[in-house]
Amino acid sequence: MSLSIADLLKHLNSEDATDRRYAAEDLGDLNHPAAIPALIKALEDPVVAVREAAVDSLITIGGKDVCEQVIPLLGSDDAWLRNYATEILEQIGVDAVEGVRKLCESPSSDIRKFALDVLGKIGELTDVDAFEEIAARLDDENVNVAAAAAEALGRIGDPAAIPILADYVYSSPWLQCNVIHAIYQIGGDGARQVIENIDPEKLSSEAQPYYETAKTLLGVRG
Repeated sequence: MSLSIADLLKHLNSEDATDRRYAAEDLGDLNHPAAIPALIKALEDPVVAVREAAVDSLITIGGKDVCEQVIPLLGSDDAWLRNYATEILEQIGVDAVEGVRKLCESPSSDIRKFALDVLGKIGELTDVDAFEEIAARLDDENVNVAAAAAEALGRIGDPAAIPILADYVYSSPWLQCNVIHAIYQIGGDGARQVIENIDPEKLSSEAQPYYETAKTLLGVRG
């Protein structure tokens, strides 16, 4: 006999970790929006198996309601919560894009980077309507955010990003690495042309190995 949502929510607060884990699993199968806040709270459970069950159930429920309630966790001081939030949003995919792309304008550089990482991972599997928001972060004052933007564009793989990335080939030393990597990750004739036109003497020492890899992968001689 299946338990009601009220019963499962009660079991989710049980002193027994096994009961809590089974309740977290069953709440996902029940697919009821009332379970979302309780499952998010369960992400802080002291037992890993319970937390992982809550992650899986939130992914199973999916949708924008889950995303809206999970997104604030990206700003948590708890690294576990941030990682769980990232995993949930990436796995939910398209429904997470609208909320996550708004975070590209966050005053927090950490949150901007997390948002770009999530969008890039989602973009590897499906279309992401956030091209302008991602590309704009190539000018971010924080080099880690700018690098995340380049990486996201590379993961998404849209050839339209190549001429934009090309403008940052001679940027800061570490950003050069991400830009060149993104260009050859996208690939194609446009990428090959950009790599052919690079003056290696203008590249940082950090970017040189990426440049050599790009030449090899794209069949550029010289």
